[in-house]
Amino acid sequence: MTILPIRIFPDPILRQKTEEIKEINKELIDFGFNMLETMQAARGIGLAAPQVGKLVKLITIQIPENEPMIMFNPKVEKSFGKRNVEEGCLSVPGFTGIIERSVTIDASYLDQNKSKIKLTASELLSQAIEHEIDHLNGIVYLDHLKSHEDLHKSGITPNDIHWHDVGYKIFINKAKASSQDKIIDEVIDKKIELSKIKSDSSIDEASVDI
Repeated sequence: MTILPIRIFPDPILRQKTEEIKEINKELIDFGFNMLETMQAARGIGLAAPQVGKLVKLITIQIPENEPMIMFNPKVEKSFGKRNVEEGCLSVPGFTGIIERSVTIDASYLDQNKSKIKLTASELLSQAIEHEIDHLNGIVYLDHLKSHEDLHKSGITPNDIHWHDVGYKIFINKAKASSQDKIIDEVIDKKIELSKIKSDSSIDEASVDI
């Protein structure tokens, strides 16, 4: 298995839409297991292929006390209700924000045996699936924030001194980022600088990144 570099916002690849997988082959299955290992090393509960540089419809999910899932061509078939949740992302390290997600979803996907799986998910599982499918459509959770003020620093970021202590690789590419993403990136940088003077939350605070 291989730990893959995680692309960090505002890397332009996070804004690109992915292609449907026509054939589940050994290369893609191996890539899926590499994604799982990368996600686990980063202590996340979800990861999408664009976050590690591949524009295909593939996500991995593992919530506490559940078996890990590799999901090819995942879809949300139906969604029910709305709720506010706190969310983070491995591609926006060290920050969380309050956004709106569904209460329950009906989803489908293909597993590594090419079997079609249907499931009803709620709570953390539905949130993780919605989050990762957003990535497949070039959407990051920052897009769901009502205000940039709803974004809060909650952990280690690439600008922090001890970033090398975090057990996964990162890839930062700001070239060709959209003007709007550059504005959000400036907001993030300002919050990092402000936190060095007066932190708005503890760096040691635990958070779930998906």
